[in-house]
Amino acid sequence: MKHPLRKHFQRDMIRPLIYKVFTRFVLVLLIVLLWKQYLQPRTPHLTLPTVFPVVGVVFFLCAYLVYLRLDGLQIPRMKQLKKPKKDPFRAYGDMADFLDEPPISFDDLSKEEQDTCSLLANVVCGILFFLASLLPI
Repeated sequence: MKHPLRKHFQRDMIRPLIYKVFTRFVLVLLIVLLWKQYLQPRTPHLTLPTVFPVVGVVFFLCAYLVYLRLDGLQIPRMKQLKKPKKDPFRAYGDMADFLDEPPISFDDLSKEEQDTCSLLANVVCGILFFLASLLPI
């Protein structure tokens, strides 16, 4: 039996994965740094080396929920604003035939591929925040 990640992960998913990791990491980092700037004087016992692991754990919990969704548990998704587009029919041909097609976005992926991409993005962000907690600040 194939692992759910290997079954659904394809090379076309690298671009949406990088976009999701970058967006999630930057947004949460912005929230944490705004918290440090404005709310930390009121809570001096909470410093960045203690907040970053907590954020990492939250990302790992989100990744676990997405893994359970991949495994068959019915966890509701957030409502999407756009409907996913259908993949265009592609026949075998020359590489020049595919140059005019736009790159695959997250909305073009199937539900299982979107879940796999979200799972990997959450794991990578969790690891990045745990590594950021080790840095001397």
